[in-house]
Amino acid sequence: MIFKVNELFERYDQIGFKCRNLEGYQNLVEASISDNCDETEVRAELSRILQSPLFMQSDRLGRFLRFTVESVLAGKGESLKEYVIGIEVYDRKPPYHPSQDSIVRTEARRLRGKLKEYYEVEGKEDAVFIYFRPGTYIPIFRRNKSASSLPVIAHNNGDLLIEGSGVPVAVLPFLDLSNLPLSSQCARGITDEITHHLTLTEGVRVVSTASVAQGIAIPYDIPSLSQKLGVLNILEGTVREDHKRLRITARVLGADGFQLSSHRFETEVDAESLLHVQEQIATAFVCRARPEQSHIRKRRATPGALIYAAYPLILHAEALLDEGSVSDLQAALLKFQEARAVAPMFARPHCGISHCSIELALRGASSSAALIAEAKAAALRAIELDPEMIESYSCLASAQALEWDWSNAEKNFLYGIKLGLHVSSSRRYAMFLASLGRFDEAWHHLEIAQRIDPFSNRQKVARAKFLHITRRYEEGLREFSQPLIYGPYPVEARFLLALMSAHLENKERAKQLIESIRPDSGAYLPMMAGVAEVLALIGEKEQASQIVNVFKLMSPDAMISRFRQALLALALDNKEHSLSVLTQAFEDREAELVWIGVDPRFDSIREDPRFARLRQGCCPGS
Repeated sequence: MIFKVNELFERYDQIGFKCRNLEGYQNLVEASISDNCDETEVRAELSRILQSPLFMQSDRLGRFLRFTVESVLAGKGESLKEYVIGIEVYDRKPPYHPSQDSIVRTEARRLRGKLKEYYEVEGKEDAVFIYFRPGTYIPIFRRNKSASSLPVIAHNNGDLLIEGSGVPVAVLPFLDLSNLPLSSQCARGITDEITHHLTLTEGVRVVSTASVAQGIAIPYDIPSLSQKLGVLNILEGTVREDHKRLRITARVLGADGFQLSSHRFETEVDAESLLHVQEQIATAFVCRARPEQSHIRKRRATPGALIYAAYPLILHAEALLDEGSVSDLQAALLKFQEARAVAPMFARPHCGISHCSIELALRGASSSAALIAEAKAAALRAIELDPEMIESYSCLASAQALEWDWSNAEKNFLYGIKLGLHVSSSRRYAMFLASLGRFDEAWHHLEIAQRIDPFSNRQKVARAKFLHITRRYEEGLREFSQPLIYGPYPVEARFLLALMSAHLENKERAKQLIESIRPDSGAYLPMMAGVAEVLALIGEKEQASQIVNVFKLMSPDAMISRFRQALLALALDNKEHSLSVLTQAFEDREAELVWIGVDPRFDSIREDPRFARLRQGCCPGS
């Protein structure tokens, strides 16, 4: 398990916490030797740290750590002031003025950083943790209360699950870091909204706000607070404001105080729309962080060590997956594979691998069949591990649709929906229906996903894709030109907007959008093909041809799908070559051919018998 020691304490620097008075120091000293850590255990941990390579190379930090720990163990924690440490550890001589000599403050920051590094790697399994809150020089001693120490119940999943009924969670008040009217209102509102939506979430048990208020003491200690409230996870967050743009960050902390995940939302908002945006952020956060494992979701068990070990990797991977660029997808795939190695019996990383493989297959990969086979195998494994996990069935159904197995794909989509509401499942089913021309049904399910998480980049791309294939170009451009209530648009969404602009012969708008995505497209040939396609559609055929020639986009061995070559050939008015490479795409069973029946870019050859046969072969219902 990778721990991020001290990240939870950075907030004290941000709000200016300084414990300078005697009473504050006494409170910290009383909290230092707690959690039943005896003197022998603390000394053993101190010895391990000082003998580690990190501290053997830094004698002064070792002296700092030893002096402060020994002072607390000797009952002299109250003496740990900056002046004393400067004289005893750093050999400063009177007259010594800490206000003019920052050596102790600087070294304290270095010490916290070294301890963080130690516990992330070498000391992550140590029985006791030693750490310092920013603003104090009194060490805190805590036992390692990671989930690995909890009893395991028999679910044939090793220590994946433990006895319990879901995940108990406490929500701390979000901090307003800007002290402005809008950010202050948002901080209060987002705390209430997230608490409300978590209360309604399957598998989550939320501690009452009254209990949280009684448990909080400033400065509060996450391990002590989680123990007092009886929760496995604590949610905290911050709100920043800059010219009506709000940045909301929500973090999930484990019972040991280490950060499990972080979620950031940016919005351009005013006081009138704030209430709606707060609710949307709450639903988006909950759908991203909620438990998916069916035993937990149905309160038959609580997460065990392996889930907590894999959870940060999975949420990091899912954030990368939502970013949506090919490099992000490849990075997400590696993270999911790492999570699978940590917890091979956990279904969620298998779903993630399936998602990544499907997305890569739909992004113009030159050989998509292998990716779809991998996606299908991963989805089947997820279902084998957790037959009641909702997302597994949309993964399987998506892979089946890309294999043109439309009937079984719809059965699995509907079975997943029957199991429960899931934003990704609703969005994927919507795009499945759209590819078959069932637009009214598709819009219904796409709107369900929109109401849950409009901040998702995948949702923005899906919505732009739908408006493009349904030829609602003006509506699309009007919608996407509004203030960025749900954050900026990813590259693929901007490309689809450029296509809509080209269809409307709005050349300037199309060129602006293309210029905005070109810096992100140079290393990715399918997107460069898209850039050349839009340029050709707006009459810039010479510039488009130059891009084609420089990157050899129409070469038979180009690392780009035949489907995208066909679209590019059509934009360059070469219909015969377009039909030729489409035939090759059909023979290779390329994933992107699912769009052949509805994509408006094929309108110029839609009546050609050769095209009709290809469409009928892969999309008989379109």
